[in-house]
Amino acid sequence: MTHPDDLYGLPWKVGQAQGFFEEAGVVIDKIVPAEGGGTTLQNVVAGRLPFGEVATGAVVKGFQEGAPVQAIGGGVQSVSDVLWVALENSPLTAVDQTAGKRWGFTNPGSVTEAMSFLVPEAAGLQGVERKSTGGTGAGVALLEADEVDVAYASPRLVAEQKGALKVVVDSSEFVPVYQQTVIVSGRDYARQNPEQAKALLEGYSKSVEWITANPAEAATVWVESTNIDPQVAAELVTNAVNAGHWSVSFSADALNAAAQGLALTDGIESVDWKSLATTDYLPENNKGELP
Repeated sequence: MTHPDDLYGLPWKVGQAQGFFEEAGVVIDKIVPAEGGGTTLQNVVAGRLPFGEVATGAVVKGFQEGAPVQAIGGGVQSVSDVLWVALENSPLTAVDQTAGKRWGFTNPGSVTEAMSFLVPEAAGLQGVERKSTGGTGAGVALLEADEVDVAYASPRLVAEQKGALKVVVDSSEFVPVYQQTVIVSGRDYARQNPEQAKALLEGYSKSVEWITANPAEAATVWVESTNIDPQVAAELVTNAVNAGHWSVSFSADALNAAAQGLALTDGIESVDWKSLATTDYLPENNKGELP
């Protein structure tokens, strides 16, 4: 999966630590980090990994190109971790002040590029100029060089650079749901190993329930596996829980928002979710709905 040491990976770490996966009947031997969603998808399609959590855009593009992949569950379905920041001394303080300004997203086809379209549209802004920065650190460098006015930053980076950066726009205030990632398997693997798929998703579901009920304890699990400051971790996990950041079930609204983003960033006219995804392996009480 991409960024296992960030909030994306927390349900997996919690499930391992609390034994939810083993209780459901599957052992997570190793969480394999990847350079990006495309890398994880290739590993799943090639059979090197039985399951993966992959950026929704990478899954859609792979599926439309003929990859034998199937989305079997949800993942991250909020953009509460997509913040738009300015330098602390910038006069910008609110979204309406960013009309006609330069927004720095990370890379073409990314969720941050999608938000650079969807957030201004939802806020009724005109004249936004978009610029690919190549990454989070590069975005901050471009802010300092006055080549962009606001740039994407994760909540963790904002917390770690308190006093240097300030949040101007929280994407989730304008785009309440968005399917950032989905849990996938090779189409044949899930069909041939349905109990494994069901156990994996049951464990993930239990992990999300536990995080929601125990955000402080979940933050401790995160701290134990990475070098994040404990106070920062507690604040970020609480914010993510309040935003409904993770869900094993499918959300039609979140998937439709992702399709809208892909239309803007990649020119994908439509997504056949019912061919790409299945609810067959999800817990009976937590299937959600496909568009």
